[in-house]
Amino acid sequence: MSFVFFSVSPSPALAPFVDAIWGVRGSAHYHVESVVPNGALELMVNFGPPQAVVSYGDRAAADRFDRAWLAGMQDQRLVHAAPAGSDHIAVRFRPGGGHAFFDLPMDEVTGQVVQLDALIGQAAVAELRDRLGETLGDEARCRVFERWLLRQRVGVHPYFATVRRAVDLLRGHVHGLRVADVCERLGLSNRHLIKQFRQTVGLAPKTFARIERFQAVIAACRGRTTVSWSQVAAQCGYADQSHLIRDFRRLAGVSPAEFLAHRTPDESHVVVA
Repeated sequence: MSFVFFSVSPSPALAPFVDAIWGVRGSAHYHVESVVPNGALELMVNFGPPQAVVSYGDRAAADRFDRAWLAGMQDQRLVHAAPAGSDHIAVRFRPGGGHAFFDLPMDEVTGQVVQLDALIGQAAVAELRDRLGETLGDEARCRVFERWLLRQRVGVHPYFATVRRAVDLLRGHVHGLRVADVCERLGLSNRHLIKQFRQTVGLAPKTFARIERFQAVIAACRGRTTVSWSQVAAQCGYADQSHLIRDFRRLAGVSPAEFLAHRTPDESHVVVA
């Protein structure tokens, strides 16, 4: 079976909250992969074999997921088994966007993967899976998922507009815009910004900024087989090469060179076995 990846951009009504609706079908050449932190909340609906989380960072796990689940924001690697015959469709939320669809503070699912049944109920999950399962065509399934999201939306948190501005500031300054500078520009205390970030994004702003800088390194390496890590460190706002390597290991569980050697084609996973 070949491996197929598909993705569509959300409609304008969902664009402030959703980055993409995507899916995969088929078999990869590996069975266990490590997902590196990407600053995104992911909602997954599964039509293939069960998936298993092997570890959350250094914490071993044996969690099994069959029907649908929500992967919270991760600040360390998440290792999971990717069985042959995978078939799932997913929503990748923009930072803070997931809060509009789930009636809970987003930091309650940070560092976790949670069964969707526990969040919205078995009947709602069954209805979603039935509608997706009876729809033919990848784009058509994505649009069914999109319509479900529009009905599912529970509301926009009063913090969301401010947090979006903070996210844009942190993403636009990987060379070291301090959280204190963001607070000053937004007219917020550090305590209030942290509270707003945790409730809507799921992470503290400093942690989110670290992940954004880490992702800038991955983007700088895209399509390359050899890299000057000292140059990338300077380009992405690290103090030096050693700083980059320490931070990369802390987030991804491997060195930058190991990531380069064992990354998957989408450059967001590391092959483990």
